[in-house]
Amino acid sequence: MYCNKPVNIIKTWRKIKKIIKVSISLAKINFILRTEGSYLGIFWYLLNPLIMFLIIISIKKYALSNIQVENYPLYLFMGITGFNFFKQALSNAITSIRSNTDYIKSINTLEPEVLVVSGVFQVVFSHLFEFILIIGFMIYYKIFLAGLLFYPLIFFFFLILTLGLSFIFATIGMYIYDFDNVWIILTQLLFFISPIFYVIKKGDFIYYFNLINPLFYFLTLARSAVINFTTAPLWIILGMFFFSFSSLIIGLLVFNRFKNKFTELI
Repeated sequence: MYCNKPVNIIKTWRKIKKIIKVSISLAKINFILRTEGSYLGIFWYLLNPLIMFLIIISIKKYALSNIQVENYPLYLFMGITGFNFFKQALSNAITSIRSNTDYIKSINTLEPEVLVVSGVFQVVFSHLFEFILIIGFMIYYKIFLAGLLFYPLIFFFFLILTLGLSFIFATIGMYIYDFDNVWIILTQLLFFISPIFYVIKKGDFIYYFNLINPLFYFLTLARSAVINFTTAPLWIILGMFFFSFSSLIIGLLVFNRFKNKFTELI
């Protein structure tokens, strides 16, 4: 019994490595295919956050004049790109299985987890270009670049959170075909509830709602590190840990519970 535990751990680790390797390869292929034949290529990935950024910056003087945030343009851009990553990754997850049934049918050894993970990594690739723009903002506004060293670590936990939720969304997407439309509505609500373009004041109703909003913890940590080169309060850090690992554990449990039934739904 005890001898089998190391063997099972090794098998599980090899399986995880295989899933990640295949997922990254598939994500690269899909990423390249999306830009193939496009005149603007990679720039299309940046067009959405840039347009949203310009719109909010334009109306800030009139509709959001009460917002006083140091280095607000970077504060805003980090909010938009973080939100877009979260939104797009989960959008990909909803249709990751049912829109790739050919892969499952033609490749018997392909784990369904690969399709979910590859959809998330595809958005990671586009986020890398947004990260370059963040560096550009920091240079332009003469912000200390050392804060960037913490961003990959914070983003890693954000990625874990997103992966966990992606497994849940992929499962729901197999049973509820209109869930992608529901998610579009939910993201519109989430955009205005989350501190994307404004600052939350402690004690407000919106503040208490954001205590159960995973985006709030990531954005607070990322902005504190990158913009202010400071550490967020301990409860913010613990909140990010909690949401990240709990979503991954629950997501894997849900996905493994239902994935064997996916072939019946195809």
